[in-house]
Parts: sequence; C-alpha cells; structure tokens
Amino acid sequence: MYGCDNRGLVFKKAAVLLIILLLLPLLAVSARASEVIVLKSADIRPYDDAFDGFRGSCGCNVRELDLGKVGDISKRLSDLDPDMILAIGTDALSRAQAVRDLPVLYAMVIPSEFPGPLRRNISGVSMYIPPERYLEVMGDIVPSARRVGVIYDPRYSEAFVREAVRAAEERGIQLVLRKAERSSDVPPLIDAMRGKIDAFWMLPDITVVNLEAVKYLLLFSFQNRVPVFTFSDKYVSMGALAALNIVPFDIGVQAGEMAKKLSKVQDDTTPLRTEARKATLTINRTVAAKLGIRIRDDILRKADHVY
Repeated sequence: MYGCDNRGLVFKKAAVLLIILLLLPLLAVSARASEVIVLKSADIRPYDDAFDGFRGSCGCNVRELDLGKVGDISKRLSDLDPDMILAIGTDALSRAQAVRDLPVLYAMVIPSEFPGPLRRNISGVSMYIPPERYLEVMGDIVPSARRVGVIYDPRYSEAFVREAVRAAEERGIQLVLRKAERSSDVPPLIDAMRGKIDAFWMLPDITVVNLEAVKYLLLFSFQNRVPVFTFSDKYVSMGALAALNIVPFDIGVQAGEMAKKLSKVQDDTTPLRTEARKATLTINRTVAAKLGIRIRDDILRKADHVY
C-alpha cells in the first residue's frame, strides 16, 4: 500500500519536473531583456543625456551604432537581430525610416523638422512642450496678455497650432495667427501685427525661426513693447522675455517607459506618440524691465534660470 503511494508520488514529481523542463525555454524567452539598437544624429550633450535617460528606464539591453558608419541600415540590423530601434535626433529618425519590420522609437525630434508621414511602426517623444504649459507661463509672467501673435508654416506646425488654439480658447486668450510659406514672409507678417497683439509666441518652426527673422522679431518686440516667449535659452539671451526648455534626460526616460509598453504589445497597434512632459523656465529680467513689465517675485523664484 505504501509502495503504491510512493510510486504515485514519484510519478507526480516526475510529471511536474517534465512540465517545468518544457516551460523553461518559454520562460527564458519571456524573461529576456529586449535588445535595442540606438542611433544618434550626433555626439552632443542633449542627445547623450537623452540616451542616458533611456538606458536607465527601458529595462533593456542597448547597443549604439555609429550612424556615419552603419551603411545599409536594413542589412546591418538584420545581422544584429534587435527587438527595437531608438532614433535620437531628426537625422537618426530619417535613417530609421527604412526599418519596416521592427518598432522604431524616436526622441529629441522637433516635428516641424520632420513633416513627412510616419508609419505605424514608429512611436516616440517629440521635443514639443504641450501648449497648455506655454500659455500657463505667459499668463503668470504677463497676465494682461490676451492677444498672442503666432506665425507658423502649416506644413510643419499645423497640428501643434490646432492644439494651441483649443488651449488658448479655454483660457480666454486669442491667438492671432498668420501663416508663412517661406522665410521672407515673416518680417512683413510681424509688421502687420503692430497694435494687434500683447505678446508673441515663437514656435520651433523651421520656416519662421532663422537668424534674420529672429532679429527682426526682437527689434519689433523692443520698439512696440511686445514680449516674446520662446522655446530656447538662446533666444532669451538675444532679447526674448522667457523660454520653456525641454529636459533631454527626461525625454529619454519617457522613451524608455514607452519602450517597455511596446515590448508587451505583440500585434500591430496604434503607435504611441507624445510630447515632452518636463520643462525648465528661463526669464530675462533685464528685458522685462526694458519692456516695462514687472514680474512677480514668486514667479522669478519658480524660474530655473534668470538673466
């Protein structure tokens, strides 16, 4: 009787062991970290910071390829057999467009610099900061600004401007919109806003933002006491009133979090695309004084950088 019980116990143990052995390969595959190939447009600090943020948050194995030496990217990737591609910067994304059979993530890309349609296998985090955040900052710094000028090229910035219009309407702000098809359109469009706007919002639009147009805008700003809000410290140092700047490391973290989500999706799904969630604020107090704008002390204390 006891012998039968022992044989039954031995059989059960053998069956459990067999099941475990059969499942081991599947468990090993599911536990394997994703292999991600990273392409960077250039070796510059913002791209390196984004890479560091991604590497620390994706829970994956990463390998960087030199974009200048990769040659035929499709052939190179077929040899490496990765699970995903991360393209940091516009040039890297342009090259990664050739990849059709793998998920492609992008980071540190301004949509206006990459107006072409993106395929369903391409997801990512843009360098755009949500328009609500810009409008919040404008309202804090210049509460009286109810008419805000915006010049943009619809080929590059139409989607962002649509979002901005909705966000502005919710705050009772009127966006005075003008469309530019070429850089030479910008100065006369700026002149036409004289007396019609309380502030100007400079978007990262490649048609609008060039050295000559920026200089013209800043001269207009001082002559007409119209503050300029922008997206880069560079223009604040030149004479804009304030800027919201992206945080490259956190954009990388966002991309890493997105990579985790994509690695769990097995079927063809809607791509994940979003904007930068963090920003730093820079204010030029000297410019504010010249424009006759007094910024509250609590707002200055919130700023990350004050000139």
